[in-house]
Amino acid sequence: MKSVLIFIVDKNPIHSSLLKYHLTIQRFSNVQLYHSAEESLYRLRKHVTPHFVITEFDLADHNGFDYLRMVKKLSPSTQVVFFSTFDDPILAMQLIDSGASDYIMKTGKLDYGIKDLVKNIEFLQREQIQAR
Repeated sequence: MKSVLIFIVDKNPIHSSLLKYHLTIQRFSNVQLYHSAEESLYRLRKHVTPHFVITEFDLADHNGFDYLRMVKKLSPSTQVVFFSTFDDPILAMQLIDSGASDYIMKTGKLDYGIKDLVKNIEFLQREQIQAR
């Protein structure tokens, strides 16, 4: 799993650091943190292509739909997973219909949401390998 590049784009430094820690102990060693959409888009424009982008819907500088569109335009193969506090199944379905790979709720117990997120990334990674 060392070859998997993951961008975490989250305006909350505590959440993003905790998420990076959990991904790292799950053997994902190439995890990069960004606290704004523009920081991560800059890297994408420089042809750094992550396998996964984990982001929240309500970024400080972009909404989730705009950000998803820009990521997919710059890097169509990147899988975008939303990890958000919004408990809105309609929003989740709209994002998935727009190209997101998944939508996972941040719960009051952040560890539970992170465990679900890690499981889903591992599942999506296995699907990518099998599709080759």
